[in-house]
Amino acid sequence: MPLPSFCRTLVVLGSLAVWTSGAAAQADPKAVAVLDRAITRMGGETALRAIQTIRMDQITQWQGTHFSEHPYADRPSFERTVDLRDYASRSWRNTRNFLPQGMAVDIVRDTVGGRTLAGQNGALTQVPLNIAYVDDRRELFAFAPERTLFLAREAADLTLLSDSLIDGVAHARVRATVDRFPATWFLRRTDGMLSMVRFMADETNDFGLAPWGPMEVEFWYSGWAPVQGGTLLPRQRDVRRVGRPYKRMTILSLAVNVPAPADSFALADSTVAQYLATQQRPMWDTPLDSARIVERDFATFPPFTGSAGAVRIGGQWVLLETAQRDGAVQRLVDWFARTTPESPVAAGLVSNIGPSNGGAKWFTTNRKPVYAAVGAMPNLRRIVGAAQLARLTAVPDARWVRVGTDSLWLERLDSPDGHGVLAVYSPTLRWVYGARVVGAPAARMDFEGFVARLRARGLAVEWMGNTRALRTAVPPAAK
Repeated sequence: MPLPSFCRTLVVLGSLAVWTSGAAAQADPKAVAVLDRAITRMGGETALRAIQTIRMDQITQWQGTHFSEHPYADRPSFERTVDLRDYASRSWRNTRNFLPQGMAVDIVRDTVGGRTLAGQNGALTQVPLNIAYVDDRRELFAFAPERTLFLAREAADLTLLSDSLIDGVAHARVRATVDRFPATWFLRRTDGMLSMVRFMADETNDFGLAPWGPMEVEFWYSGWAPVQGGTLLPRQRDVRRVGRPYKRMTILSLAVNVPAPADSFALADSTVAQYLATQQRPMWDTPLDSARIVERDFATFPPFTGSAGAVRIGGQWVLLETAQRDGAVQRLVDWFARTTPESPVAAGLVSNIGPSNGGAKWFTTNRKPVYAAVGAMPNLRRIVGAAQLARLTAVPDARWVRVGTDSLWLERLDSPDGHGVLAVYSPTLRWVYGARVVGAPAARMDFEGFVARLRARGLAVEWMGNTRALRTAVPPAAK
């Protein structure tokens, strides 16, 4: 016979009390003292534990992950958000206004998620989110400054490490595992405040982060200001991934213990069912139902594979951009084996210098050639690792490369926003390709110069491709 609800609550609370006291008994008392000092400075345990809901109106500056020394080479974007959280139910509602594109409402309720979009006629549509957003919710809730010190203090493996210096200031370091994230918190010895937390997270599910997979993440906290209820919370949160800036979150207004009714986090049963059926896999692990062979020698793939497509040269396929992960490349290789068994995937091309091409590791692991733009090498070094770096072929100049029974012409180009990109030409197909230079308005002069050089050698150019369109006619201006 089921227990009454209040009895079940007592059992759960009793179990938690036993677990917490057991964890505290094993915790390093010196580490507990460091955390307690910070908790006191932030307003005290009673005031911080009283925070059950929170709403933050903030500006997010997305900086991307890249290894260029040129600041903001990733072309940052901006987003206005209203972030509503209910910590007790592990529910998160993130109203997002992508400047200037439009608005969406993301809801993650514990371990499922959905996005509500408004159509042109104002009708609302809810679609499932990917599991990557559940991962995001876990990170944000585990390392929210109003909660994270308690979670660390209650961890069974809490321990104090040796001190570290940041900007010449001594920081105590405490280590623990929170929600399966191994983490280290850095707290200033001077005033006891939390500076940042560093943890390990596997971001393979996230499309943009998939090339790096398991990575080191840092959350930095600053701009501390009083909040109602007597607490002190940071208005500035900065995130670094794999040692590089990723995003800045500046809080414009913050309120705690705001109303957060259950319908704020409502997900339709159909959305939950669709999430469970289709979204518990990486974003790049997309079905290839819409993949097609077009004009005989070109292959197009659905969005989110991370590859612009493929071109058949000399009876073999060359992947244009090597997809987001090695797993995505394997799916494409298997698709070609079924669709064109006589034409295997023979090589990969990396012309895009942005933070993608995580699938390059598939090629180096399988000892297949990858021809890469020199501007992409800082990213690729991190992706393939030092042991396999020699298996990449950077293209710093112009050259022919053999593929099957035919050849491709590869040439380095430099444009205003694409230094060291790779342009590709097939004389057989009379076709040119390049992610940052072919068809890019700012690179028009560089593209036209490339075409002119080819034609001066008597080589015909009729078609062009980039990451948006694989085969379109060369515009009259270039002719």
